[in-house]
Amino acid sequence: MMVLCLDFGNSQLKYAFLDNDQLVISGFLNEAKFSCIYPICQNYPIDSILLSSVIDVPTDLIHALQEIAPFHQLSVNSRTEVNYQEYDKSSLGVDRLAIAEGAQILYSGRNHLSICLGTCITYNWVENGYFKGGAISPGLLLRTKSMHDYTAHLPVITPQRDFPLFGQSTSSNLLAGTMYGTLLEVQGYITELRKQDPSVIVLLCGGDAPYFISKLSGWDVHLEADLIWKGLGALARLN
Repeated sequence: MMVLCLDFGNSQLKYAFLDNDQLVISGFLNEAKFSCIYPICQNYPIDSILLSSVIDVPTDLIHALQEIAPFHQLSVNSRTEVNYQEYDKSSLGVDRLAIAEGAQILYSGRNHLSICLGTCITYNWVENGYFKGGAISPGLLLRTKSMHDYTAHLPVITPQRDFPLFGQSTSSNLLAGTMYGTLLEVQGYITELRKQDPSVIVLLCGGDAPYFISKLSGWDVHLEADLIWKGLGALARLN
């Protein structure tokens, strides 16, 4: 079963083809327009299409996709393996539904915390198959941009994989505060949750995850770069 998954986020528009839950290829789109999507639809036979979007999607695009293959737009009404009986599912973004679903497929029967480092940093905790809670904080871009936008003299800095605990200049101070502050936040959440559940599996995903995975060696954290695609593929099958 070949599924075309579309993931429209706040800062990037992405697509992927999955064949029986195996990622075949993924890439980026310039715009949420059918003229951008149609060329990639010629590359593989498509059995179904699933759209996950946190932005408004043009109606004409949805109609065009429906003409290609059976289509489902992910929403709070979509069927999921994760149980939301103990949580207000309507308050979750569809991107978080997909991430939680991907973790549940990969680690069925285990408790898991999925940390997605994207435009925002999201935490998704599932225990015994039930979504228990989460958290949202600013991602790297939001942190660096806001310090520049809301001050008179602080520059915009670029995230780096090598960063100090303390800096010796304004730029290195900003780098230390942004990068080490984020690392300490992630480590803090892991530490506090493991006090409640020592066996919880911790997964890291999102575009900014590579900045931190080496710093989390020894923390028993699993980098799952394709976690959202695995979740979207599973949701396409369910719906």
